[in-house]
Amino acid sequence: MDESSFMAIIKEALGSYPLSPAIAHAIRFMFMNNYESMAIINDHGEIEFLDRLSEKAFGAPHGTARGRQAREIIPTSGLPDVLQTGKPHIGKIFNVKGRQRIVSRFPVFWDGRPVSVFGRVLLASLEELERVRHESQRLRNKVITVQEKILGEHQATYVFDNILGTSGKIQQTKFLAMKMADSDADILIYGESGTGKELFAHAIHNQSRRSTKPFVKVNCPAIPIELAESELFGYEKGAFTGARKGGKLGKFEIAQGGTIFLDEIGSLPISIQSKLLRVIQEREIERLGSQKLIRLNIRVIAASNIDLRALVDQAKFRDDLLYRLSKAVLKLPPLRERPEDIPTYISNYMKVIGRNKGISNEVLVHLIKYFWPGNVRELINTLEQSNFRASPNEEIRPAHLPEEVRAADRSSVEDNSSPEGSLRSRIEETEKKCIANALRITKRNKRKAAQYLGIQRSLLYNKMKKYDLDKDVL
Repeated sequence: MDESSFMAIIKEALGSYPLSPAIAHAIRFMFMNNYESMAIINDHGEIEFLDRLSEKAFGAPHGTARGRQAREIIPTSGLPDVLQTGKPHIGKIFNVKGRQRIVSRFPVFWDGRPVSVFGRVLLASLEELERVRHESQRLRNKVITVQEKILGEHQATYVFDNILGTSGKIQQTKFLAMKMADSDADILIYGESGTGKELFAHAIHNQSRRSTKPFVKVNCPAIPIELAESELFGYEKGAFTGARKGGKLGKFEIAQGGTIFLDEIGSLPISIQSKLLRVIQEREIERLGSQKLIRLNIRVIAASNIDLRALVDQAKFRDDLLYRLSKAVLKLPPLRERPEDIPTYISNYMKVIGRNKGISNEVLVHLIKYFWPGNVRELINTLEQSNFRASPNEEIRPAHLPEEVRAADRSSVEDNSSPEGSLRSRIEETEKKCIANALRITKRNKRKAAQYLGIQRSLLYNKMKKYDLDKDVL
């Protein structure tokens, strides 16, 4: 094969790229660089080329290796094996004068048969490669540590099993919330203070496909107006006086891949609502002091204890933001609409604090009749106060209740225009429902039902007889 044929092969390899000085120098570098060693053998296993570093390493004077069998010069060479099998060796360990190197060997085919083999040896030692690997692992561990720290600080705690209550209203609400959790739609939760908006947000996140990612809580009323934008969207280094040296991630960026929970979203100023609308709509943010857009993969759960439509009418909330947030709306029922759940909360609280003595039947009536403007949170607070006032070995009696609960109860009796019997009948009907519900849940195990209701077993027997609940069929 003459030189014109060699040039034809090179030009064929270059294709549409003409042979230029830059390419010629690059080819020269491939054969003479100090980073890789190269050897080429022909189809007879004879050395056609050995770079100078290899000649020096294996004691061959310059140019004298050509025409000799590969293993005459390099006793452990794997080039003949590749020639025989036609299969490459990639990333193999090769010992060069007691030092381990990384080698790759490639067969070169022409008309379907191997015509040569060339090998390339990385001159970096395994020790150097191990150092690079360790450095890479160190950086990877650092990233993992940061991720774990974020997850540790921003994790959802509660699941749907933590949401207590057996009433039809709370069960329907849980069922709807579970359906929402299975989707990826943004959610707006309505509920009075103390109804468990954050509890539901936790549970929805933990049942969603984002459960292993951050759950970032934002208490909107607690954010100072002047810091709201930087808290939510972050800022770059030097964005403003007093900014952190390295900048700061915003809440939305921290929630990447997970869920951001905006509690009491109605308290955000209109100026922030405008930017929030764009973030929710476009799923991208721009830090303060930056022009770089950061794409977001998040779910937004917002909550409010007031009707945001009323704020829209007062020009305190953007109507377009409301429409964006309310693709899925979850309304939590207040405690006064489900008094049959009160014994459940009482029983659970007594178990948590380990109180042996429960509450008297009169206290249960007081608690069922009370309006509960603070809902479950106020009920727990009431039980906490009553527990401190009562001695460990006595039942909680009406005298142990906070004055406002007792006063409200007296007021409801005094203000009621219906006959006393009508009021008493409503109380007894609610009491009957609570006892029937406890018996159903405990499968008529009276000891467990009494514990569930927080009353003595003898009182339960009397009430069951009074309300004709002592039969096997409820």
